[in-house]
Amino acid sequence: MRRKGCGQTTGDRYWFLFIGLLIGVSPLSVLFCSRGGYEVDRTEMAFGSYVRIRALGKDSIRVNRTVTEAFAEFHRLDSLWSCFYDGSEVVRLNRARRLMVSSETRDLILKALEIGKRTEGVFDITVEPLMRLWGFFDESYRLPESSEIKKLLPRVGYERVVINGDTVMLGDSVNIDLGGIAVGFAIDRAVALLKANGVQGGLIDAGGDIRVFGERVWRIGVQNPRGEGVVQVLKLKNRAVATSGDYQKFFEKNGRRYCHIIDPRSGYPSDGCVAVTVVAPSALEADAYSTALFVMGPEKGLSWANKEGLVAIVFFLKDGVLVKRVVGRLNE
Repeated sequence: MRRKGCGQTTGDRYWFLFIGLLIGVSPLSVLFCSRGGYEVDRTEMAFGSYVRIRALGKDSIRVNRTVTEAFAEFHRLDSLWSCFYDGSEVVRLNRARRLMVSSETRDLILKALEIGKRTEGVFDITVEPLMRLWGFFDESYRLPESSEIKKLLPRVGYERVVINGDTVMLGDSVNIDLGGIAVGFAIDRAVALLKANGVQGGLIDAGGDIRVFGERVWRIGVQNPRGEGVVQVLKLKNRAVATSGDYQKFFEKNGRRYCHIIDPRSGYPSDGCVAVTVVAPSALEADAYSTALFVMGPEKGLSWANKEGLVAIVFFLKDGVLVKRVVGRLNE
């Protein structure tokens, strides 16, 4: 799976996150905070990238233990949904076509299908065959023939995934990939676990998909997708933010950039946007909707976001110049 970024903090009143490069993996540390309580700041690897958890609570032992449990949940969910682990439920389902799955996998797929319907199919978990064709699974990038793409398109379509109770059934030759939504789901699960165990507030940053909770206001810096520096600062409280961009995984051929975000309608990588950042109540929504808006393109994407009441920032190129357009109130 992807991902996108890293964080660092500064200042006493606000905390500042850059969606950029991971500077390092820090060990578990407990810091006494001037506002009272203890803060744990810890980073581990999961879902093919880093996961950073910052958690604040009054009982240092309990906060430490709960953060450990939250990381265990990340690793458990990763093992369920990875496309690269033979024992995962995703791999087993793609092989068997029909599988009784865990409640977490069922719920995630149900949500993915719901979002697929709401976005008129531009968010689609069945693009896995196209991802493989273009070489984005193993970085064996290639420019396929149009005939190859046309041959695979009948295998794509979220409506060909059927759920009956805890059993998921796939249509003929349909394979799924949950990478566009799984990280957001895992973040939301971890936040729920932290809150249920007395953690007062904090932040989870999983490869650039971020959710903050509690009373603290966090400042999130959105990085320039075509250069250095921060182009937008978001002040967030109890919100999530995610970015999808053509710079995360791509290859270039004959002067053209092909990114890993596939348009399920055409079978080709989307090229209308450079990056899309979405602010939403949950990490799952921010994760999925940033991908969907990227596929929709700047005009339709912003119109759809406005209709849905989302906060979205869309970057695209016009005559070689990076253009930013915004829908919604960024700092509430």
